Order: sequence, then structure tokens, then C-alpha cells
Amino acid sequence: MAFRFRNTIRIAPGIRLNLGKTGISLSAGVRGATVTAGKRGVHGNVGLPGTGLSYRTRLDKSPAHRRRVEQEEKRQHRTRNQQLVRENNPDLAEVILSLDDRGQLVVANASGQPVDPALRRRLLKDFEQDIQDWLEEQMDRINGDMDLLLNPHLDTLAPNSSPPEYQVEPFTELQPRKPQLEQPPAQPEQPEEPRIGFFDRLLPGRKQRLLDAWQQAMTEWKSAHELWEKEVDELNNQQAESILEYEKNLAAWRQRKEAHDQQQRVEDGSFFERLNNDPDLMTEVIQAELDALDWPRETLIDFDLDTDNKLLKLDVDLPEIEGFPDQEARLGARELRLVLKTKSQTQLNNEYARHLHGVLLRIIGTAFASLPSLQQLIISGYSQRLNPATGHEEDDYLLSARVARSDFEKINFDNLEEVDPIFALDAFELVRDMSGRYAFKPIQPLES
Repeated sequence: MAFRFRNTIRIAPGIRLNLGKTGISLSAGVRGATVTAGKRGVHGNVGLPGTGLSYRTRLDKSPAHRRRVEQEEKRQHRTRNQQLVRENNPDLAEVILSLDDRGQLVVANASGQPVDPALRRRLLKDFEQDIQDWLEEQMDRINGDMDLLLNPHLDTLAPNSSPPEYQVEPFTELQPRKPQLEQPPAQPEQPEEPRIGFFDRLLPGRKQRLLDAWQQAMTEWKSAHELWEKEVDELNNQQAESILEYEKNLAAWRQRKEAHDQQQRVEDGSFFERLNNDPDLMTEVIQAELDALDWPRETLIDFDLDTDNKLLKLDVDLPEIEGFPDQEARLGARELRLVLKTKSQTQLNNEYARHLHGVLLRIIGTAFASLPSLQQLIISGYSQRLNPATGHEEDDYLLSARVARSDFEKINFDNLEEVDPIFALDAFELVRDMSGRYAFKPIQPLES
């Protein structure tokens, strides 16, 4: 691999969104990111490893991306519906759908034999929409993600797009809870002095017995009252200590919260300046922003950032043409089938060239939009190709461009559907050896 630069990003392929019960969510995305999705789009709070910082960025920055999300949402709905149909129709468990070499629908039993014609007709009638959905899934599989392959440039950001914003981190330490004060025990009730009546005086010894019992009760009450006073004093002392400890902890918590909030205000206030001047932060941000992109193929990007000269140098490991779909499929107009067409070599070359140029344009836009102080960059793309002289695969550079921000701003980013990525790169200092049939020969990449 052509590792000329020290920073490396390996981007996993695919649209990193799936359909959950509550909507769209990231399934495999930005390192250190938490993601929220809503009517205003998908946002990520991206943590920058080693910095203690995080910032907020939009993860679905283009209409093209949102269209792909809708397609992915539709695909997952389709898959879920197919599962439900099979669950609700046990007979379908014995039915296997496939396509022959011409795209004709084959309906077979569990042994792989074609089903009875009458059963086939009934299935095609009763489950027409479900079979149509299955054919669309096969069509997507054959075509691959051609939208991403052919039109990555539709996601290109304008250089004056809103740059990343600092994401204020909330103070997560829980506030100390005020202690729940225990109610004091009930005070012992003092016994009442007995009332001595006529008969109490008349009966021998009754009066004395009443007085003796009252005296005994008073003695016991005094002991109980002394214990109660002691318990109340101890409880009051304990609660006073608890309140004092709580107030001490609360004051310390408030100090920590204020220090955290003050630090966040400082970080927020200095983030944009650091984004323009701090090499470490700039490197982490561009790495996180590139890592947030969705690609049809695994993509390896090496880069170096020269903050003195406001220059970014990137090497992009491009896919091989052998990995591009060599067939295209469409739904049959009159019957449940696919119409398959093998692509010509010229068409394959053209699609491959369009993809390579579009990938570079998209990376250029991401770099300028993420780093407001970046004034120019050099981006080169290479691929592994077989050397017929040695029989070994070698890294061949196919494209290399030097792009100034002022020149890149001339693109009409509001009308990218009309921009041809191959012609767009011609507007910059470009090294490329491409034939009229879009075949590439190796080049020497631009240097600083």
C-alpha cells in the first residue's frame, strides 16, 4: 500500500443507517459518536479521541444521502415484509425463488425441483407484490449500490458549508440528594393521677392500691421519658451532621459544576479558533468527518496536514475496476422477471472513471468544509493493479490534483446533478493519463 502520509482512515462500506422501531439510527458509524435522528436530519456528537472534546456535525448533509437513506429504509421494510409473509404462510417455507441466467423467475420446491405449474400460477397471483419485492431485492444485489458508485460527487459539500460546531458536554455528575430526615419517636404519654372517689375511700386499701399503681406508672414513665429525650438528642445530632455533610457536598458539587460549565464555555469560545489553528484538533476533525462518510466500497485515506502552509495532502486507495458490477438489471415490463444486460468494457471504464473522479471531489469538499482555514490541498488516487511484467499487484497512481479553495468555490454546489465529475477535476491542476475510452495509465502524483 502507498503509505506516504502518517494519518490513516479506513472507512467501512455502506450506508450506515438502518431502520429501527423508532426510525433511522446509525448501525456502524463514526468513532466515538452518539447519533440522533429526527425530522431535521441525522446529527452526530462526535468525540475526538485523546482530546476530551466533542463537536456536533450533520451526518446527512446532502439530498443524495437522504435519498439513499430512504432507499435503505424501503429495502429494510421490504425484507421485514418478506419475513412476515413467510411466517404467516407456512406453505411458503417449502418454496424457493431464484433466477436463471436470463433473469427468468424460477419457483422450486425444497428439493430444487420446479413446482407444479398450477401451484406456480397460484403463487404468482396470490403473492404478486411479495415476489415483485423479492425481484427488486435481486435487482439491487445485481446492480450493486450504483447510486454511490456513479454519483459520490452529489454529496460534495460547498467550501462555505457550516463548519463543525462545538458540542457542549453536560455536567453528568448527579446532584447530592438532600437527606430524608427521620421523624423522632413519639413522646411517652405521662400517666394521669388517679381520681379517688367515694367508694375508693370506703373500701379498705383500695385508695392506697390506686396511688401505688400510679406511682409505679410514674416511675416507669420517667425512665421512658429520659430514654426518649436521649434518643431525640442523638437523632437531632445525627441529622444535624447529615445536613452539614449534605450542604458541604452540595457546595463542592456546585463548584465542580461551575468549573465544568466554565471550561465548556472556554472550549466553546475557542473551538472555532482552534479549528483554524490547532494542528491536533484539525487533524482529529478531518479524520472524524471523513470517517462519517458513507461509501460503496471500503476506502483507505492517508493524509498529512501542513498547518503552516494551510495545505492538506491526501492519498486515496481507490477500488479496482474488477469490483464493479459488470451486469445491470431492470424489472420486466410485462411479467415477473428481471431483464439482464452485460455491460461493455467502455461502459465499465466510464462508470469506473466517473466513480474515481466523484470520490476525489467529495473528499475535497469535505476537507474544505471541515477546515475553514484550509486554502489548498493535494489529493491523489491510487489502485492495486497487476503488473504484466512481474505478475505482481502494484500500487498505480491514476489521478492527482492540486486544488485551491478559491477555485473549488467556482463549482455550482446547488446544481451538482449537472456537474460531470470527470470534467470538474479538469478545472484544477490535474495529472491524469486517461484514454478516450476511459482507460487509465499510471502517473507520478503531485508533490508539495
